[in-house]
Amino acid sequence: MRDVQASVRAVEQVNHNVYSATLNVGDADFIAGQYLMIILPSGEHVPYSIGSAPNELPELTLYILVSDDQSLAKKVVTYLTENSTVDIKMAGGDCHIENGALDLEADNLLMIAGGTGFSQIKSFYDDLVARNYSGKVSLYWGLRTEQDVFMQDWIKQTQERPLFDFHVVVNDDSNEWNGRKGWLYEAVLEDHPDLSNSAAYVCGSVAMVYGTLDELEKAGLEEKRCYSDVFAYAPRNK
Repeated sequence: MRDVQASVRAVEQVNHNVYSATLNVGDADFIAGQYLMIILPSGEHVPYSIGSAPNELPELTLYILVSDDQSLAKKVVTYLTENSTVDIKMAGGDCHIENGALDLEADNLLMIAGGTGFSQIKSFYDDLVARNYSGKVSLYWGLRTEQDVFMQDWIKQTQERPLFDFHVVVNDDSNEWNGRKGWLYEAVLEDHPDLSNSAAYVCGSVAMVYGTLDELEKAGLEEKRCYSDVFAYAPRNK
């Protein structure tokens, strides 16, 4: 990974606990789906998936979930807000759009994200649009409540574009949410009961990724055709 001094262009709160950060990274580059590391003055390296596509360079966007004011993410947001430049390392990760998934000739390419795992699938989506990709792609984004949804304008734009399927699934059974409800894997299986010739990118926490994979394997998805950064940093024992 390359050392880069990035300029901080903007930091904005996009819902009750998520911030977007726009950085200018000069001549640095990345592949859709990769991540970077924010380097804090303490020496801590904090990874974030890049939430924009390479064609938007030299600017890129991060989505940062701040669970509480004592969290490491809060330190990152404060640092980015208070400084015009930030040291980063980029780009890393093998769960990216050029890792072979597009060459599998899968009937359907699933992109499944929980929470701010959205960053990675948004980068995939925007890159495939820029490439004029014509394959079948279905994106699923799962959140706990309707208050956790962000990027509403982007969601509306993607759902109105007939190029790819895009579904937002809220786990909480609230009367305020008029979209799909339930567990994320249930929505995927409702739409795709046979996954024997599908491929999938799964983006989220360790528990979310492995729990989703376990359910999708029951419908025929092969683990070797499933891609996630989790497999690299948190492999499970067989």
